[in-house]
Amino acid sequence: MTQRRIINQTLTFWLCSWLFVSVKSLAESESFSQIKFITHSPYLLEVINKQEAPESSMNAAYLALFKQMNFFPRAELTVTSRFETILQGKEPVCTFLMIKNPAREALYRFSLPTDFLLAHRLYQTTNTPAIPAELLNPGGELASLQALFNTFPQRKLMLLKDRSYGSFLDGEIAALPESAKYYRWGSHQFDSDIKMLVKGRGEYILAYPYDIKRESPKYPGVTFQSNAIAGNSAIRTGHIMCNDTPASERFIQRVNRELRQLYFSADFLDAHLRFNDPSAHEALKQGLKVLQAL
Repeated sequence: MTQRRIINQTLTFWLCSWLFVSVKSLAESESFSQIKFITHSPYLLEVINKQEAPESSMNAAYLALFKQMNFFPRAELTVTSRFETILQGKEPVCTFLMIKNPAREALYRFSLPTDFLLAHRLYQTTNTPAIPAELLNPGGELASLQALFNTFPQRKLMLLKDRSYGSFLDGEIAALPESAKYYRWGSHQFDSDIKMLVKGRGEYILAYPYDIKRESPKYPGVTFQSNAIAGNSAIRTGHIMCNDTPASERFIQRVNRELRQLYFSADFLDAHLRFNDPSAHEALKQGLKVLQAL
């Protein structure tokens, strides 16, 4: 067999393989069109529906994912409190930026992590006295939410109705008396929480350092203070969450294949560093190493 013939056969093999993968991906993408996609984030909606420039690490990560998939879902904006009703229907439904907890995992299918952030901290403004040292552990973390509200029963923790803060914090919140909780409704996420904190509707919110960094320039006369909560994880991961149907299962499998590649790309790392304070970069790089080992 001549060298030219070997080269031609090799090129033919790779061309056929590429065509097979391309046709398979196109067929998969077409099947995904039957899935209803919903989100609580108007910012993510603009990124995935119109491919607008992202303004957050989460949205930048989703943009990188869907570009790699060569598939951009058409999403609808829906308040978080309606998610359960929509997901319990018979049609395939998926949503984004979701945090795992045991109740959800028992009912729905989750992708691998699509994005990650430094985890929630308990935020207040300086209009509320700082948390006393006796409620903190030696590392400066709040010992528990329950200890805080046992000491200050008149204070309020503002929460978005039906939002999950992850298994650990959901448990901490469930242990609080209802009198300590102030629930709000809506589709906007932490920007609305921060606005209500500034207005004094309550004394505390659970928020990501990223969100405080992004929103704080809007409130130049306000100083925010925060404490980590003992027992909470250092990194929060977000996921795509779908109901259990054949179409949504195929979508999750495709997303996971793409994510395993994306974790090693410069775009994915840049998406998470670009919008976060440099002081968070080392912790985020360590978080990415955990994802790469999945």
